[in-house]
Amino acid sequence: MFKHSNPKQRMLIFTLILLGCIFILFFGLRIFHISKKFNGGLPPPPRPAGEIETDVEKIREWMTIPFISRTYGVPEKILFEATGISPERNHKKSIEELNEEYFPSVDGYIIEQIKSAVRAHQPPPLTPVPSDSP
Repeated sequence: MFKHSNPKQRMLIFTLILLGCIFILFFGLRIFHISKKFNGGLPPPPRPAGEIETDVEKIREWMTIPFISRTYGVPEKILFEATGISPERNHKKSIEELNEEYFPSVDGYIIEQIKSAVRAHQPPPLTPVPSDSP
């Protein structure tokens, strides 16, 4: 098949195949790292504007402090103070990355501190008003 083809044409085909493999490898690795970061799952869909989450058990290690702040309606300053971490250069880091960087010997320390701060900042649950009818 290649006996009659031009050497330039063979080189072009080889180059295109090589570029295709590099392209597939590059984007495949990106998908691998993203799926690893989210533990194989996707982040939850955004909540409607103005609605805040109240279940702190939904906080995960892939989340960032600004994301938690918006989701739970707690100011970032309170969350950073609860962890004892400076907000400078730490806005884009996940809870897991922050824990590995600042508290490597204590697994889950930052997530527990954030959960406690969110619980403390949330308003008390509304008690149902009893009705007068029997």
